[in-house]
Amino acid sequence: MNKKILALAIGAAFGTAPMMATAGVTVYGHAQVEVGSVDDGSSDEIRVEDNARGRIGIKASEKLGNGMTAIAKYEFKTDTTDNNSTKGNAESASLTAREAFVGLKGNFGTVQAGNLKSAYKYMGGVKYDPFTATLLEARGANGMSKGELGNSKYGHNSFLSNNIGYMTPKMGGFKGWVTFSPDEDAGTGGDYSFGLKFAQKAWEVFVAGVRNDTPTGGDAIKFGGMYKFGNFKVVGQYETLSFETAGTPDTEIYFVGGQAKFGNNVLVAQFGNKDPGGTASDLDYFTVGLIHNLSKKTRLTAGFRSFETSATAETETFAVGMRMKF
Repeated sequence: MNKKILALAIGAAFGTAPMMATAGVTVYGHAQVEVGSVDDGSSDEIRVEDNARGRIGIKASEKLGNGMTAIAKYEFKTDTTDNNSTKGNAESASLTAREAFVGLKGNFGTVQAGNLKSAYKYMGGVKYDPFTATLLEARGANGMSKGELGNSKYGHNSFLSNNIGYMTPKMGGFKGWVTFSPDEDAGTGGDYSFGLKFAQKAWEVFVAGVRNDTPTGGDAIKFGGMYKFGNFKVVGQYETLSFETAGTPDTEIYFVGGQAKFGNNVLVAQFGNKDPGGTASDLDYFTVGLIHNLSKKTRLTAGFRSFETSATAETETFAVGMRMKF
């Protein structure tokens, strides 16, 4: 109810409150600040970071009858530490686009078009790492790919622009998801992502892939799964990235994680390994930390992360943080 009141207030400011009330608009967001000590071997400094978690969004839905619902969403990134989406440059403060779409959902599934989430990022991936968008995350630190395929959005980072997507309805535990861009004018024609997951109450398995269809792009495929038993959960995935650029070897990345829940606390331990291929050395990632849930929407985190940046160098981080969803 409070979110709808806030949405109406925003709508009133723009003179659109009646339309927003009819459409069922919800305003939401995340705010996060971390304090971390980061030692990369050449410097040891204290950082106050948002780590790409701050966001503000608007969701809308309208029941159309015959079991169909129209849906729309705009979500923007903003940095909680300086109220600025461009870190360290207050002169160019603005909201940076994240997910945005219009679509339909019903018994047939869900169809979306716009700047979409990718199946590759959200099957396993960032869903398996409770420290995603923190100083402790596996993404980009040898535990998960970030955006190595010629563009930051083809991996576990960002969103797929100019895409059309389809998600199947529930089918006895199976879920299918595909996105595709036919837009040649925007230079995204031929890009796609896909995922297929089979889930039961205590476990799931999946396979997912993504492609950047350009001469400097490539494709990635991964598979993995999750298993719960009592207060414990284990997750894992394996990725292989192939590049169009001649002479660039395939990259392989492994990730495993374990979580133990006791009361309002979750103890987390995660390990990753990245093999860049060729003669380059493997690079490791390790994190151990604690999440304390003050409520369903507010949490505290604390932990340690270590990852290798080369065969002879590594970065170590101690961090504490707070996140609130609204």
